[in-house]
Order: sequence, then structure tokens, then C-alpha cells
Amino acid sequence: MKHDWRKNAFRRIVPGAIIPFFILLVWHLASSGHGAVIPTVSEVVDVLTHPFRAPPNLDSKPLFDSLLISVLRVITGYVLAGLTAVPLGILMGRFTKARNFFWPVIEVLRPICPIAWLPIAIIVFGFSSFGSFFWGVGAWRHEFASQMQFAMVAVIWWGAFFPILLNTIDGVKGVRLLYIEAARMLGANEWQIFRRVILPASLPSVMTGMRVGMGIAWMVIIAAEIFPGTRAGLGYMITTAHQVAEYEYAFACIIIIGILGFLITYFLKCISDYVCRWQTKER
Repeated sequence: MKHDWRKNAFRRIVPGAIIPFFILLVWHLASSGHGAVIPTVSEVVDVLTHPFRAPPNLDSKPLFDSLLISVLRVITGYVLAGLTAVPLGILMGRFTKARNFFWPVIEVLRPICPIAWLPIAIIVFGFSSFGSFFWGVGAWRHEFASQMQFAMVAVIWWGAFFPILLNTIDGVKGVRLLYIEAARMLGANEWQIFRRVILPASLPSVMTGMRVGMGIAWMVIIAAEIFPGTRAGLGYMITTAHQVAEYEYAFACIIIIGILGFLITYFLKCISDYVCRWQTKER
């Protein structure tokens, strides 16, 4: 039994480790040449193992502070996207009139890149942040709140909004009419049909949209952190490191983004598997 467990673990771990090992090997060879611009693996590891150390040559906060600010920005925009996209998606998926009313506008706005809205968001919100909203001129004393600019959060919200919305619409529209009619025959009212039939049946699509939306939110934040007045964030650190050729910080930020994205996606997958556990039984 133990032998089978070890054999299965070996089969799962080793194939997945081949590509990372190959990347590390190519990275090592590319950084070991004379006059190479690419930082060495050890330099990047040094940055990753000292997250609270302020970069000596960068006008940036320590790596941990930049990570925390980026995470707060992403979570805020992502949660707002979920709170707005899911109810609207349910409404549009359930009622044809609502879908016909909103669909033309959504189809026009959806293809626009979220970063393209950054200048407009700056015009609308200015440089105001959660700190300036609650503490006014004294916002500078609250570092993290003052770095939560409304314009940046709005751009992240925009990027995550449409994947969640479209998947929610498809999930609600895809509920089998047989289930709804059967519930009606059993005497269920509209609220009971929604709570017991439509919502559970559409959850897999909704969770797929939530996972896709999170990935887009992370892609948007890196570009959005070029936002004027920003003094921290992983995207800001990548840009600053590139300007002064401190590429080990840029590489460290990229690695953190990848690892964090993997962990968040895995967490959302676990939630999806839990709330949609009935799917396995249905299959």
C-alpha cells in the first residue's frame, strides 16, 4: 500500500517538475555569461528571502509592503466586481427583457481593454483614495489606505466584471427547463425555484467566471500600478526596477505574482469543488 502511494506521488510530482527545472537551467546558463543583464538565481533568491528589506537603489517600499498593497487593491476591485456582476448576471440570465435591455451596452463596452479606462478613471476620481475619503488631508498618515486609489480599484473592477457577468448569464440561461417545471409542479414559488434550482445549477459557471475574473484582475493590477502618485505595489516595483536596471527585483515580483496567482486559483477551485460537489454525483 505504501509502495503504491509513493509510486502515485512520484508520477504526479516528477512530470510537473520537469518544466520548472528546465526553466531554472536555462535561466542559470543565460545569467552566467559575461556581461549578462539577466540576474542570477541567487540574486533573485536573496530578494525573495528578505521581503522586509527596503530596496537600496529603488524608490520603492520593501517587497512585502508592495505585495500587501497589490493584494489589497486586487481583492477590493475583485470583490466589487463579484458583488455587481453576479446579481446583474442572474437578472439578465433569468429575464429576457433585462438581457435585451443591457446586452447592447455590454457588447460595446466589453472589448475595451481595462487599462484604456485608466485616464478616464483618473479624470472621474482624480487622485482620491480610501485614505483621503476617510481622513482627508491627513490621509498620508495611513499609508495603505492612501495607496488604495479609487481610479485603480475601478480599473481592476472593470477587468474582473465581464468574465464574472458573462459566465453568470450563461450559467443561469443553461439551467434545464425540466428542473424548473418540475419544481413548479411540486408547488415551489419563484423564490424557492431560484434558491433551490437556479442558483445551485448555475454555480459551476459562476465559479468559473470568478476564477477567470481573478486572473484578469491580477493582469490588470500590474499595468494599473503605473498610476500617477503610486509609491508601492508589485507593478510599481517592476517598473522602477527596470528603470534603474535592478532586474532581480523585477524577477522576484514576477515569481511572486505567479505563485500567488496559483495559490489563489487553487483556493477558488477548492471553493468551487465544495459548493458544486453535487456535480460529481450527477455525472
